[in-house]
Amino acid sequence: MVETTVIGTSARTRWDEHAAWRGPVRRAELPGGQQVWVVAGYDEVATLLADPRLSLDKKHASDGYTGFALPPALDRNLLNMDGDEHHRIRKLAGPAFSRRSSGSLRAAVARTVAAVFAALPESGSETIDLLTAVCVPVPALVIGELLGIPAHLHTRLREAATAMVTVDAASKASGQRLVAAIGWLTATFATLVESKRTDPGDDLLSGWIHAGDIEETLTEDELVSLAFLMMLAGLENAVHMCSNIIAALLTSDDAAATLAAWPTSRGSLMERANPLPFAIRRFAVTDLILGEHPVSAGDTVLLTLFGADSDPARNGRPSLMFGRGPHYCLGAHATDLVVDAVVPQLFVRHPRVQLAVAESALEYRTSWRSHGLVTLPVLLTPR
Repeated sequence: MVETTVIGTSARTRWDEHAAWRGPVRRAELPGGQQVWVVAGYDEVATLLADPRLSLDKKHASDGYTGFALPPALDRNLLNMDGDEHHRIRKLAGPAFSRRSSGSLRAAVARTVAAVFAALPESGSETIDLLTAVCVPVPALVIGELLGIPAHLHTRLREAATAMVTVDAASKASGQRLVAAIGWLTATFATLVESKRTDPGDDLLSGWIHAGDIEETLTEDELVSLAFLMMLAGLENAVHMCSNIIAALLTSDDAAATLAAWPTSRGSLMERANPLPFAIRRFAVTDLILGEHPVSAGDTVLLTLFGADSDPARNGRPSLMFGRGPHYCLGAHATDLVVDAVVPQLFVRHPRVQLAVAESALEYRTSWRSHGLVTLPVLLTPR
């Protein structure tokens, strides 16, 4: 009989929990009772991330999994498809976040970071939530600019982005804000697609529309879904990566040395601060054997990125925090640029910044899927 592990929701115990899962593939239970398989070793995770026998498409789920109940215009997206369909859409989206586009992306990040930091008070001892004041708006406004969202909508964009990355599953009001945010983004992107058909600009949406019109490959829903995914791909990782790193530095005795050696220290900081403990859930498309365990077609398989990256058998090989293979995170390079711009800049502009609460009072989201702070209260200029 296979022993079942219960997957926890605590951000503070995440590394120890995932490290304990290395070894044999094991059966586990998600909060809510869903049964899954968990794989935690570096070699195993690296292989399975690119294994076509595991699909992201929820149509293969045998337990009735329906995903996040997104509107139809968003439901069919890159996080829910594989193969030729996935490749067709990703090849349009990928160049905007590639290192070839690094110059324009870096410039957008620099402009946004400068404007966001300029809006912070230069002095004073009032508590500021860095999550909503810095960590959310920088990636949200950068992606908004690239997509061509007009400046007069940026306030609503910040509000929608905040609702998406701070959702509390136990709060009805938070859930309502999330639904409203998704609805607003869907309607906004649909309106922009329509307007940019007749009045294109130098932005991603206009480029996708032009490419789709030439190849007749992108539907209206695919355009809206792609825009939404770009916002999500460039948002969640960057927001919580920045806030988690800042919190770690503010509670470290070695922060000054770490920041002084930023080019060499950033990698390990980002791995420890990674808010996403698992890769996107996958479903077996055929009966297979994982380790010594038979896995049935339709079973859910979770690949733990924490377990893989902390595995001694990794032996200096590349981090898997952004995935591997055809589903490598589209927002990885954008996250790198945002983290490199935001974190060092905070400590340059506000070298006396400190937490406004004890480290033990910092509140993390209650989630098995994403470990991010609810707020990051700081004093920029302590008394």
